[in-house]
Amino acid sequence: MNNWNIILFHYFSLCLSVVSIVAPYGLLQKIQLLPADTTPSCCQMIMGNTGVDIEMELIGDDERTVWKSVVSKDVYSNDSHPPSLILLGIPAEEFLQKHRAELIQGVKNPKPIADVLRSKYMIGDEEYSRITSETTEQERMRELLNAVLPKGPEVMGACLKALSEHEHHLVKYLSESST
Repeated sequence: MNNWNIILFHYFSLCLSVVSIVAPYGLLQKIQLLPADTTPSCCQMIMGNTGVDIEMELIGDDERTVWKSVVSKDVYSNDSHPPSLILLGIPAEEFLQKHRAELIQGVKNPKPIADVLRSKYMIGDEEYSRITSETTEQERMRELLNAVLPKGPEVMGACLKALSEHEHHLVKYLSESST
């Protein structure tokens, strides 16, 4: 498993491809880098729908780019994803949590599901690498669910939709056994 930590010793700058209105050091108050030994290592940025892809670049105090990414408008646009997928009256989150053990044991190949989520920028490269580097299908599916479940209804809905397309018989069986 690769571990991609960004270690900055002093200051950093976040450059965005869109014009943003930020109160004096409001951005620094909203973005916090956690120490490398903290799990999960992440930051959060809240922004409105710009309608365009957003390029982000994190630059260290030595002026070297330490991280660069593009957030597709499809990831955060309310128009591009339904709030959640509902399968036979059960929201995606409830379905995935209720049938977690059966999905881990029953999904024959989680890679196409991970491919769909990665292509929609719903899981990142690091999460995708963790999923695909596992040695068994059960470990891959477990890692996929670990990546998807904390991300909210849009991502869980997309995961369930991909599952129903690639593992139709299993999803049908599980949804019928729920009723």
